[in-house]
Amino acid sequence: MGTTSVDTTGSAVELEFELRDRDCFFVDASAVADCRVTLEYMMKRSDDRLLEYFTVERAAPDRVLSMVEEAAVIDEARLISRGVDGGLFEFVVSGPCVTTTLADTGAIARSIMAENGVGTIAADVPAHVDTRRVVEEFREHYQKSTLTACRNSVEPVPVRTERGVHAMMAERLTDKQQKVLRTAYMSGYFSWPRRTTAEECADALGIAQPTFSQHIRIAEEKLIGRLFEDDVHNEHP
Repeated sequence: MGTTSVDTTGSAVELEFELRDRDCFFVDASAVADCRVTLEYMMKRSDDRLLEYFTVERAAPDRVLSMVEEAAVIDEARLISRGVDGGLFEFVVSGPCVTTTLADTGAIARSIMAENGVGTIAADVPAHVDTRRVVEEFREHYQKSTLTACRNSVEPVPVRTERGVHAMMAERLTDKQQKVLRTAYMSGYFSWPRRTTAEECADALGIAQPTFSQHIRIAEEKLIGRLFEDDVHNEHP
C-alpha cells in the first residue's frame, strides 16, 4: 500500500487506486492496443449480469472487438458508435469487475479508466462505511493495485452511480425507468438517425421489447411533464 495512509475518522472519504492487473479487460486492452479506455456507464441487468459502456480512444473498433473475443468475462459486445480513432462499446459482463468489487464493500465507483496498461480508479466511501475494509478487500481482489490517494471528501457522496442525472429529474423516475432511459441514451436510441433499435436496447437490458418501450414512454412523459409543469401552473393558477 506504500506510504499512503487510510483515513478512518468516520467522515466520507475519496480513494484513488492505480491498477496494473492485466486480468481486467479494460487494463489489458489499454496495454495491448496502446489506447485509452474509459467507463461511461454501467448497470446490473435483470439476469445479474452487468451492462457496461466503454469509450475507447486511439484504437480501431475492429481490433477492440477482436480482443473481446478472448475475454472470458465478456459475454456480448457491440460497437455503438464509431469515432475518428475509436468508439463507444456496449459489453455484457458475467464475471467480477472493479465496480462490483467496490460496491460489495459499500463504496461507489466515481471514475474508471486505463491508459497504456495502467488503470486509475476513483471511488467514494460514505461516512458509515469502513474505509480500511474497502482498501483491504480491493487489494485482496487486485494484488497488482496501489492506493495512491486517501482524503476526506469535500462533496457529498452521490447516492446514485448514474452520472449526469439531476436529482430533480431522478426523483420522478423509478430505478427501472432510469436504467432504461440511460441505456437508450448511451446506445444511441435517441440519435438521428438512430444507432440502435428498441429490440437491441431490450436485448442489452435482458428484457422484452414491449417492456422497454413502456418504460421509455413513461419516463419521457415524466421528464417532459417536469420540464413544462411550472409553465402549466402559471397559466392555470
